[in-house]
Amino acid sequence: MTFRRRLAVLAASSLLLAGCAVPGQPAAPGVALATEDQTVTIADLDAVAAAWEADSDGAIMPNRQALATATLLGPDLAEVAAENDAPINEGVARTFATAWLEFAGVENPEPSDEVIESTQNVLALYVMTYIDTTGAVLRDAVDALPEDLAVSPRLGELSGDALVDSAQAAVGAAEVAGLGNYSFTAFIDVSAFEGASGDWAVTEGGE
Repeated sequence: MTFRRRLAVLAASSLLLAGCAVPGQPAAPGVALATEDQTVTIADLDAVAAAWEADSDGAIMPNRQALATATLLGPDLAEVAAENDAPINEGVARTFATAWLEFAGVENPEPSDEVIESTQNVLALYVMTYIDTTGAVLRDAVDALPEDLAVSPRLGELSGDALVDSAQAAVGAAEVAGLGNYSFTAFIDVSAFEGASGDWAVTEGGE
């Protein structure tokens, strides 16, 4: 489930779209993200969260805002990363997902397909944050989303500034924690949403 929209021109020319309205109409009940062609349900996000929890023996439990952000923006940012000589294919994601789970304390981990795909999206956010330290590409990624994008009001409002602030906070958190080669793990919590009601974290048995 991806929301593909080419960002190569944005990455190459660093075009800023300030003043353009950020997409995001209210989504139907049970729907987290949707366009005319594609839909990501709350259940879809919860399934990815459950995969992380299972694969990590409960050590990693991402929230819905972060999962929605990575799902929404990761694939396009991965394309930009590849065009900047930093490919993030499935093999790369599998290697990083395995290392991530080992870092979390899991012995001989075998990451699920859901965790591998999620890791690929998180890596895209991580790589582009360091490639473009101005935050322009991250802001442009939000501004370039389809105009018909519908977002659950429970997630909050999409914001390019919120994404950049969250990504920079992840950089700072990684440095403070001394994560080194595992700095990418701090990006599991990066979110492009603001104004949500609480964390709206995934909890068993409800929304």
